[in-house]
Amino acid sequence: MNKLDSLTDIPKMKYTGYVWLSNENKPTVLIDEVYDFGITNTNPFIVEALLWNKDEQVSVMIRHSGTYHIHEYDLSKENQGIEWVQKEYLPHKLTHPKGKEIEKVKFTQLWLAEEGPLCEGMEVMTMKALVFTGFKFKTN
Repeated sequence: MNKLDSLTDIPKMKYTGYVWLSNENKPTVLIDEVYDFGITNTNPFIVEALLWNKDEQVSVMIRHSGTYHIHEYDLSKENQGIEWVQKEYLPHKLTHPKGKEIEKVKFTQLWLAEEGPLCEGMEVMTMKALVFTGFKFKTN
């Protein structure tokens, strides 16, 4: 995981995901599109964004709680001793203007075995991150 300092630090690439602005009642859905974070001002601000680039295996997660919290996960590098568990959740207010219907929102849990201080020195699995990894689209 890499903590980014500002929106302009986000890698410029095509993403699938969404960006939810503070003045909107639903997010803008992206499907393999570049989003220009340089045009985002103080108001409206990004409430949250989940972005995934499948080719580069990069996920960017943005949350705003008075200040921006921006985390980048490069899953091509998150392999050492980590167990991956795939999860899918139902979407909420996610529709794409070009008619692609989103069936599920996909995430990957990253688990790492660590010595448990209350487990007599035995290792326990600890979830280190829940990383957005795209959408599952409905097929006709």
